[in-house]
Amino acid sequence: MSAREKLLGWLDTERDRQVEFLRAFTRIDTCNPPGDTTEAADFFRRFLDGEGLRHRTEAPQASMPNLISRFTGAKPGRHLVLNGHLDVFPIGDRTVWKGDPLSGEIVDGRVYGRGTVDMKCGTTALLFVHAYLHRLKDELPGKVTLTVVSDEETGGKWGADWLVNNCADEVLGDCVLNTEPSGLQTVRFGEKSMLWVRFRINVPGGHSAYPHTSPSANKIAASLIKELEAIEKIEPDDPEVVRRTLTRADVRTAADKSLGAGAADVVRRVSVNIGVMQGGVKVNMLPAECVLDVDFRLPVGITRKTVLDAIAAIVARYPAISFEELLKGNPEANWCDPTHEMVGHLTRNAASALGYEPKPIVSLGGTDTRFWRMKGVPAYVYGCSPAGMGGIDEAVSIDEFHHVLRTHALAAFDYLMAGA
Repeated sequence: MSAREKLLGWLDTERDRQVEFLRAFTRIDTCNPPGDTTEAADFFRRFLDGEGLRHRTEAPQASMPNLISRFTGAKPGRHLVLNGHLDVFPIGDRTVWKGDPLSGEIVDGRVYGRGTVDMKCGTTALLFVHAYLHRLKDELPGKVTLTVVSDEETGGKWGADWLVNNCADEVLGDCVLNTEPSGLQTVRFGEKSMLWVRFRINVPGGHSAYPHTSPSANKIAASLIKELEAIEKIEPDDPEVVRRTLTRADVRTAADKSLGAGAADVVRRVSVNIGVMQGGVKVNMLPAECVLDVDFRLPVGITRKTVLDAIAAIVARYPAISFEELLKGNPEANWCDPTHEMVGHLTRNAASALGYEPKPIVSLGGTDTRFWRMKGVPAYVYGCSPAGMGGIDEAVSIDEFHHVLRTHALAAFDYLMAGA
């Protein structure tokens, strides 16, 4: 039996084991904030131990451990890195869920629970890919490194960002695979930049019956929001980069199919989201303070400096407003080669099950792959549908989970074998 046939056999015969691991992982609370992933990390360590895989921990924050597991094949070759994260969005109001948001319950072919889509299904898939490739290590060339990180949902400072800057020799590699939710129709070869900005509005405040004594911080906030929306109309600094990455008709079509009508336009422009707004303490008081946390997503071709300069020009018109960047040093919008060999391995293996080839596009959402791209390492994302991620009654399709696991396992195998 060939190595590829062995791999296909494990993918098929261990389907129940794969799902049960995902369900058990779902039952572990890894919501971030607060971001404590220690129990989940222990769960992954037990699996790695059971597969005879060596691993170690990097934990610059004790409650947010990162796992590194690597092995070397039978002869020299390429170094492939697999990357997924443990932490997930907060649950929010549990009473609006139909069931326990940490249940891992199966209903109509879907596993329910917070983080099943983003990205417990994907991280589980890569864990099994790593294990199956390790079983074939005597027949594989090259090296494989699995990075299971924390802190992805709050910027990655203590997770992937930490690893690429402090453990570069171990984790950079020649190519990276990631299983964040992307939609089966697309392979993501780049992503927008996350620019998070906090605005503070401070005025004297007072009694609402005497509005002449002080401005209202909330009213100033409302005016600020309207002005910030103009940033969405900023044109790219580098139209040639946009032309090379975003203008192909099939790419635009793939974006619309994967994320809904209009997605291709969102990929091409800055988006402005007022994520948090806090102001006022009582209905009959003039608010003395209002705080806005705003998420700007910058497309390829528009730099962070361009948007920060636009923000500064707006704020200059409001003496009561100050602002600060929350993710200083976060990477620019980034992309790597959409014709890279790995894209071919992913699309070919996905197409063998789907009947069509996923198209390479730039992602709307942010992933940890940006940290590798900024180090010059090509990194690609292929995962389940993003529908429902972070929402009420989040659930992932078991069929999609198996498909993503199979696609990555075969693509990883083909990439390593091609480098012999």
